[in-house]
Amino acid sequence: MFMFSRSLDVEGYRVLVSTCIEGRESLAFTYKAYINGDPVVFYGIFVPRDGISTATAVLRRLLLNVRLSEDLASNIDFYIRYGNAEYVSTRRLRRYLRVVNAGDGIIIASPFSTKGPDKARNEDSVGVLSLKYCGSRGSRLIHAFAIADGVSGLQAGDYASSFAVRSFLASALQLAVSSPGPDVADVLRGVLMDIHSELKGYGETHGLNTGTTFTGGVIMQSGNVPIVTILHIGDTRAYKVVGNTVNRLTVDHSLGGHVITQALGYVINNIDIARTMLSRNSYLVLTTDGVTDVLSDDRIAWLIYEYKYPRYIASALINAARDAGSSDDASALVIWRT
Repeated sequence: MFMFSRSLDVEGYRVLVSTCIEGRESLAFTYKAYINGDPVVFYGIFVPRDGISTATAVLRRLLLNVRLSEDLASNIDFYIRYGNAEYVSTRRLRRYLRVVNAGDGIIIASPFSTKGPDKARNEDSVGVLSLKYCGSRGSRLIHAFAIADGVSGLQAGDYASSFAVRSFLASALQLAVSSPGPDVADVLRGVLMDIHSELKGYGETHGLNTGTTFTGGVIMQSGNVPIVTILHIGDTRAYKVVGNTVNRLTVDHSLGGHVITQALGYVINNIDIARTMLSRNSYLVLTTDGVTDVLSDDRIAWLIYEYKYPRYIASALINAARDAGSSDDASALVIWRT
């Protein structure tokens, strides 16, 4: 299971994997994000005493920055590494997480984001959540990802983008612990409509017009091939890059000049759906318009070829956008199947 990655040198990566605990349900996880420019990384494992719903409830609260109730936390064994701090109910769980050399077919992801030089605050958010559920009927692995850009012409764009990313990733928990049925897109479309309604409610309560673009989805295994399902609103983008071939998976909902035609929390006409397979040595790249306004598709492909590893590619995309004159918030998420 991919948990998080860090560079050892230009030759490769080390990754954190989890193993199932015999006779017990468990949920291993990693979360890596830039929320309005602030980096957040945590990972760990939950072993509930009274059903997996307790584990998903605790992790959902962590993702949404909601305080845990004492009775909820007392019904679960856990090991969490948050930044440089460890939170444990029993340290023995640490042995079910181990660092290994990344092998073929591993999925590695890395986000990056910086505030525009003339901006008061970063209104972009981007993140990836990887989950491994173990139960009596085997294990299930999914990766959920999202990128959002608060609409600058509206208000509270930073809140809108962070809420959309956090809420979408938190809602993906249910896909890990239960079968979503034949059409994952229908489940995720419902999630986005709920987020849309909550953002509209937030705006009405506070007397604001707010909104955010959104591109995100999940990677789920089908046989030996990871299947990517992407949902899209606005002018953030998703690309699939294989070798020197670039395929744009999304269409901008824009009239040009940063005038978008729909946004979460503001108005939705249609949620676009894209599906693709993630073959070996292929990349999925998500960006905000702070990158794509100044970098061509070919330039993006060249940077992927030049830097190879997601951590380096993500920062190279942002640096190249700055060198090309981008003054907007700029964010990228790079996912690589080795």
